[in-house]
Amino acid sequence: MPLPIDFIERLKAANPIAEVMSSYVTLKRTGRDYVCLCPFHNEKTPSCHIHPDKEYFHCFGCGAGGDVITFTMKYNNLDYWEAVKLLAERGGVPLPEDNGYDSKRTDTRKRFYEMNKTAARFFYHQLKTPQGKECLDYLINKRKLSIEIIKKYGMGFAPNSWSALKSYMLSEGFTEEELEQGSLISRSQKNTRNTFDFFVNRAMFPFIDLAGHIVGFGGRALTPDDKRKYLNSKDTIVYSKNRFLFSMNFAKNAAVKDKTILLCEGNLDVISLNQAGFENAVASCGTALTPEQAKIISNYADNVVICYDADGAGQKATTRAIKILGETGLKTTVIKMNGAKDPDEYINKFGADHFRHLLKKSDGAIEFELEKCKDGIDMDTDIGRIDYLKKAYKVLADISSPTEREIYAKKVAAEQNVSITTVNAELNAILKNRRYQYSKKEWTRTITFADKRDTINPEANEHRRESAAEAGIIYYLYNNHDACGDVLKRLPPDKFVTSFNRRVYESLTSKITDLQDCSVSSFNGEFSPEEVGKITEILEKYSELGIDAKVAEDYINVLLNYKPKEKQEDISDDDFFKKFEEMRKKN
Repeated sequence: MPLPIDFIERLKAANPIAEVMSSYVTLKRTGRDYVCLCPFHNEKTPSCHIHPDKEYFHCFGCGAGGDVITFTMKYNNLDYWEAVKLLAERGGVPLPEDNGYDSKRTDTRKRFYEMNKTAARFFYHQLKTPQGKECLDYLINKRKLSIEIIKKYGMGFAPNSWSALKSYMLSEGFTEEELEQGSLISRSQKNTRNTFDFFVNRAMFPFIDLAGHIVGFGGRALTPDDKRKYLNSKDTIVYSKNRFLFSMNFAKNAAVKDKTILLCEGNLDVISLNQAGFENAVASCGTALTPEQAKIISNYADNVVICYDADGAGQKATTRAIKILGETGLKTTVIKMNGAKDPDEYINKFGADHFRHLLKKSDGAIEFELEKCKDGIDMDTDIGRIDYLKKAYKVLADISSPTEREIYAKKVAAEQNVSITTVNAELNAILKNRRYQYSKKEWTRTITFADKRDTINPEANEHRRESAAEAGIIYYLYNNHDACGDVLKRLPPDKFVTSFNRRVYESLTSKITDLQDCSVSSFNGEFSPEEVGKITEILEKYSELGIDAKVAEDYINVLLNYKPKEKQEDISDDDFFKKFEEMRKKN
């Protein structure tokens, strides 16, 4: 029995295909779509295309394809129902035929939200205690934060005790097991029966998701002898460090104005900026920027200003972030904070107006990369300038826009007193070599798959014209349900020549007639992942051909006019050789 349409729609909405696939492979945005190296065969040039609007992927190399369920089945070697359960769990979607599982999962998430909310109230209340005075003094006097911003972010204090939070939470009805799973307490490795508070003597920052739930915490050490300056919650059922962005719950609303996000390294940088009026600031917590976080940013902004620390580690992180943000299709600039190591210090030293001016002067990612090419090079020597230019040419060659490349090429030429003709000659040589290497890879890939027979629809090898017409009709009906009645009346399934296409045609027309779901997802239950890949191949290939009613009519006539070839009579080996001998003598 097929799963309900509304459930499948909720499942796909909670698990966008590009988002799910980005957890396994690195995606690169191309317009509205994405491309990646196919995870199902070895390749060096991306041939796997993901279409978020159509909710399916397809690899032009090996033919793999399907929706998010198909991908989950193939990648994790699961059957259909196992993949559905995995995605339902990932997206928090209730299962229609497993109420016990569904209720338990949902109730657990609600329980964790309530548990974190209770812990946040405890931490906030501790600021008002005598022991919390030191933390409050740190936030107000040292970090220059107002009472209003402390309340806005729900900041608090974790007491200098190994059991204060644990005792309070137990008194509120939560179990040790729940507290440990929620990363609020830890268990001793030496004596596994002993548990203790995870956060001790720290300024606390609740992690609030886009729906307003407290999903975890970050803690800032208050004493210099604590080697762990920052301590964040471990991943739980409600918190994933790779997907969470601190203060995104505020930034998403502010980013609507100018479609810009300020990306910082630390929580306090974000809070200082927010207090100064820059509500569009966010930070990753305890991790370098991830593709998942970049995808979340792209949902709300087109531009990102990187405001990382000015030290070596910050600059290294900037380079990595530029790459990830660029692959997500975001325009990136980099801020330069002369006289301060981070946004928090800059705001406190120079004020909001200076920082706003700084944002307007922020360099683009290309300027940042070109400037980095000078690191470790003596630009006063000819050898140094040559070394710089070699690095700079590679940066310029990576610019996809010819106009943008030309602008920066002229800038480099003028700066280094080199003719633009020379710069362009160097760039053309690099680009020509890259095109050659790309063509070589494409040819290798073509050869690799050229002789590959169609194992899903083997009859297509002998009936290319008919199988092409069948595929065209399938594509046409997939996108024109209103034509199904007329086409089916003229072209019953037995008119299809190839068995696989006939199965797809029968399934599709049945779904349309019965007003069922006809998306790629609807084929998962009755077709294998490889067969669903073949269906997406049809949709992908024919989407570029513009199949209208007239073209569909031509395809129908191809099948109606098809006449099977007469089979040759089976003859014995002796008779065959006799006939062959007679032909030889005549010749």
